[in-house]
Amino acid sequence: MDQTSQLKQGTLIQLRHVTTKQYLKGTIHFVVIKGFLRSKELQDYYLGTTPKEDDFYTYFIIEKYLPTDNNLELGSIVSIQNYGQQQYVNLNPSKQSEVTQQGYVCLSQDKHYFVIQPKNNILTNNSDSIDTSIAQKQVRFTSIDNGYSLHSHIVPYKSQNLSQYNEVSGVKDCDNNTLWEILPVQENLIKNFIHKVQTYEQIKIYNGDIIIIRNLLTGWTLHSHTTCYKSTKLQEISLFSYPRDYNDFWIITKSNLKERDDGIFRKNDEIVLRHNQTQKFLSCSNRQSYSQSGYQVYGSECSTNIGFLFEKFDNQPLQVNHPFLIKHSTKNLYLSQSNFQTESKIGIQKEAVFVQKVTDLCLWVVELRKP
Repeated sequence: MDQTSQLKQGTLIQLRHVTTKQYLKGTIHFVVIKGFLRSKELQDYYLGTTPKEDDFYTYFIIEKYLPTDNNLELGSIVSIQNYGQQQYVNLNPSKQSEVTQQGYVCLSQDKHYFVIQPKNNILTNNSDSIDTSIAQKQVRFTSIDNGYSLHSHIVPYKSQNLSQYNEVSGVKDCDNNTLWEILPVQENLIKNFIHKVQTYEQIKIYNGDIIIIRNLLTGWTLHSHTTCYKSTKLQEISLFSYPRDYNDFWIITKSNLKERDDGIFRKNDEIVLRHNQTQKFLSCSNRQSYSQSGYQVYGSECSTNIGFLFEKFDNQPLQVNHPFLIKHSTKNLYLSQSNFQTESKIGIQKEAVFVQKVTDLCLWVVELRKP
């Protein structure tokens, strides 16, 4: 991609809804919760969509979570700040949207994080390369807290002062109404806007580092705890949403460490992942998971026969925020996030499974290296 067409964090953008061709807008109206006897005004602002392109409140700033560069790509975790209100897009499915009773979306002071997901696939047809560019693509913004996606439709708000805006909500099941276009704004036309340029250094991963690994597509972290599967009595390994916690940390080591090894992980190195809190090793069972969507992933006491191949799509060393695959060293199986809840039914955690077919759910990145 031409560097000039690369979308960057910290710049002014607009989000145009693909189906309605309207622009996401932060309004000046506080959210009102209507009760039986009286209504309550919150400190949140309504979000709507408008056909008016030249509107100060349709400008947003996207900022990356734990960035190592400024590029916005598929799989980036981001917050979305409205430039007019200086508040952040929030999505809470435990509350209901005003008109259609879908997930509640508003502008709030608190940051809320979304992962940028593709309309189609990140992996190419032959699965030997990936395309994470977002320029001129339709994308989804899916909350890493709850898995709901930012949504709109041709359904106006009911109250008189909001009736010119279409409702914005959050939904679990994605369709064309969850697709958006990211459009750059000519910043030189915006008075007083200053793009704060950030510089970053790439963070390499070394043998013995303590890291957080997350799924590129969903933003959820590889996670474990002392809870065991009821079916096998083995330690459960799952995918956890947000916020991050101490059960998200893993120790990564080389199983093929040479005498004069610089400790850097490279393509096709054999790796071992050990859970930092419980000290159990990530392992693949010979039996299917609870959902039957793949082979069960569990924490093992034993470190033998648990090696995995670190597969990358280029020849660069393993770095934070660079996608890779984790392949079983003796079986033709890949670590993946399942779409199903874990056997233990703890919260909204999803199964970790090993699968034969490589999909976008098999893509991983190191999110953080512990100092």
